Amino acid sequence: MAVFAASHRSARRLSAEERRYYREWCVIALISLSALTVFTVMSWGQSLGFVLYDQFHRWSPAMPGNEIVVIEIDDRTLEAKGSWPIERSAYAELLRKLADSGNQPRAIGFDIFFSQPQPQDQALAEQMRRHRVFLAKEQPRRSSMVSAESVQISPVLAEAAQGLVQVNLSFEKDGSLRGFRLVEEGVPQMALAMSGLPARSDAANGDYRRLHLVHPQVGFPSASMADVLAGQVPLELFKDKFVFIGSTAPSLGDHYPTLYSGLLDAGTPGVMLHANLLSNLLHEELVVPVHPGLQLGVALLCVGLALVALLVLSPLTELVVNLSIALSLVLLSFVVLVFAHRWFDPGLSMMAIVLLKPAWAWRRNEMILSFMGERAAILEKNQHHRKRVWAGLRLRHFTSDTLLQYSRMLDKAINMASDRLNFLQRLVAEVPVAMLVTDEQGRILLANSGMLQALPADLVKKGHYLQALFRFLDLPEQHLDLMASKDHVVTVQDSRHVSHHFILRMAQIHDAEDRLLWVMSLTDISEMRRFQAERDRTLQLLSHDMRTPVSSIIALSREGQEAQMQASVEEHIRLHAYTLLGMMDDFIFSIQAQAPHYKRGDVALDQLVDAAVSQVQDLAEVKAMRLIVDMEADPPFIQANERLFTRVLVNLLVNAVRYGKSHTDIRIDISSDPASQQHPMARCRISNVVSDAQETIQAETGKSFGLGLEFVKTVVQKHEGSHRLELPSRAGELAVAELSIPLHVLAH
Repeated sequence: MAVFAASHRSARRLSAEERRYYREWCVIALISLSALTVFTVMSWGQSLGFVLYDQFHRWSPAMPGNEIVVIEIDDRTLEAKGSWPIERSAYAELLRKLADSGNQPRAIGFDIFFSQPQPQDQALAEQMRRHRVFLAKEQPRRSSMVSAESVQISPVLAEAAQGLVQVNLSFEKDGSLRGFRLVEEGVPQMALAMSGLPARSDAANGDYRRLHLVHPQVGFPSASMADVLAGQVPLELFKDKFVFIGSTAPSLGDHYPTLYSGLLDAGTPGVMLHANLLSNLLHEELVVPVHPGLQLGVALLCVGLALVALLVLSPLTELVVNLSIALSLVLLSFVVLVFAHRWFDPGLSMMAIVLLKPAWAWRRNEMILSFMGERAAILEKNQHHRKRVWAGLRLRHFTSDTLLQYSRMLDKAINMASDRLNFLQRLVAEVPVAMLVTDEQGRILLANSGMLQALPADLVKKGHYLQALFRFLDLPEQHLDLMASKDHVVTVQDSRHVSHHFILRMAQIHDAEDRLLWVMSLTDISEMRRFQAERDRTLQLLSHDMRTPVSSIIALSREGQEAQMQASVEEHIRLHAYTLLGMMDDFIFSIQAQAPHYKRGDVALDQLVDAAVSQVQDLAEVKAMRLIVDMEADPPFIQANERLFTRVLVNLLVNAVRYGKSHTDIRIDISSDPASQQHPMARCRISNVVSDAQETIQAETGKSFGLGLEFVKTVVQKHEGSHRLELPSRAGELAVAELSIPLHVLAH
């Protein structure tokens, strides 16, 4: 009664711990989801998102179209023209060359500010009227998403231009340039104006779009302004193209940080960024950030799943699940970016998932400490027979290190229990019978080495149920009580397709806590079955096969006495006597073949073949057949029982003569491959043309006791070799028997 009360109190205390556990999980979930919402709405903590965005674009850079050409004001142009700013007459000459040659571009954009009137403005204006020219009117500033200060443009040039546009740059919070505002204060970007496309905006992002940058090693088709003016560039390059004219010389400072800044010492030139924007507009590759509401919804869902995993899964499984969620977010972001040109930032969600683990670990550690203290007290009471079970142990030393104290106590108690368990396991393992133990439901608790050798290991694993094992053994799925009512004979094939026979028995036992357990044993009766088969075969040999030639000899002898023993009768008696002698030899050879170990020696395979051929030569001559041996220059050596292996060859040659077509050749090919395989083999291949069908051959080859295929199979397997027999389906076709024996390399 006291024990029951103690258990009841423990159950109440555990229930209280569970309630506290869930409350604390709810607090952590509320804090994490609220923080994620605030950070997402306020656009805080985007550093990881910036890194992922840049990396994704490095994996899948945009490809430049052939409709954009950049005329660079590079260092060679500055050397040719003397100084910066370049005289406007040079630009007028450039536009004149393009117009006079008939290679007029579709549109020209000057990423240059013509802010002060100059005497050459009139000449430049005249040439501008011959083209669709767009002039920049605002000065870009390296600030984040703010409008730039207006710059006064030369009135003469402003009047001649197709339009005045802005070239403002928009920088992210990390100082890197990833996009543009397409329209600011009603003024479009130069690339948007040149394309002739309408501006598209949405409620979430306005006119801001992110670029899909072209890799700088690929770049846009470009030419130095100095080379164009010198006539070193074919003007057909600019016909019907969008042409940007701007500075690329590092000394002019018109370079800005992008995701490819690491490849460029001075950053990306502004004119290349405008060309990239136009290319994205023409090919619809501009990236639009996902709506903040959708971004927040997906983030909350993923973090919620991670919180559920923390609550219900084991630490390892929870780690795998949360890593899978984080990787899925990355994959989703990449797929949406590449195929839909939308940017979903997974950075905050990933950081939240990663930070949940240490935030929750403290609670699990507290529960572990409580459990260890309680279990240690119970184990100590059971081992030392104390009067009561403590709710926890009072630690007298190093009280600050509770985990270490409880660990030592549990370790001591577990070691004692483990010693007892190891003893029982060793006891079960040493039982000379394959055995396993299951619980009442048939779930495997323990299996000894004999059971693991007799059955596939995946069927007798701890925790698996017997149903799968019964299906494998073709046993009916019934209650274990019915299985225990009688013995069952089962057959199992090993990896070499050799059949093993067992008697399966089931029995009940009870453990120390009076729980019902089942014990299943397998008794190997394969040898018994084999001896029974050998006995039956021996009886057949003695009762039938040997009686037949003896009876024939007796009958022929009587016939010979009446006819003064004619020569034909003598010949028949001799043949039957040889048959009987052969059967006796077969019987002896069959018994020798079943020996567990053979006496072997180093012997050349060609010597064994020659010995077998000499024994079969007379039989082959009767049917006018030739035995042709073909071998390598160096005959292979094997380790074999010379007498038995020669008998195997004789068996195969006799069958080849018996069922072969008269006046044909029997070929014996001897070969080896010592270097081509991990296990070098010597091979003997016997081939001949048959005169009977496959069914007749198969029926006949199985009749003899010793010279059947079973004898060949047994001897070859005991030599760690293999054999192969190909029988034709029609008379006149080729039959092949091949033996493979491990090659024995002799030391020189």
